[in-house]
Amino acid sequence: MYAEVPDGEAEDELASAINTTPLVDVMLVLLIIFLITIPVVTHTVALQLPKDVTQPRQTKPDNVNIAITKDGDLLE
Repeated sequence: MYAEVPDGEAEDELASAINTTPLVDVMLVLLIIFLITIPVVTHTVALQLPKDVTQPRQTKPDNVNIAITKDGDLLE
């Protein structure tokens, strides 16, 4: 009339097996997402950017150099 309760050892044997089906499902979904996003990321648009021209900055007498000492005094 009542169902027999399994031993504790039998439960341990069942719990020790790792179910890899969810892992495989997640890996397949990640693979599909990766394969779909690669063409989007590698799609390029031709641009003509302006050329960078750097010229050294000349120090002119108009520049003011100041310094502050650790006591808070202003030096020019």
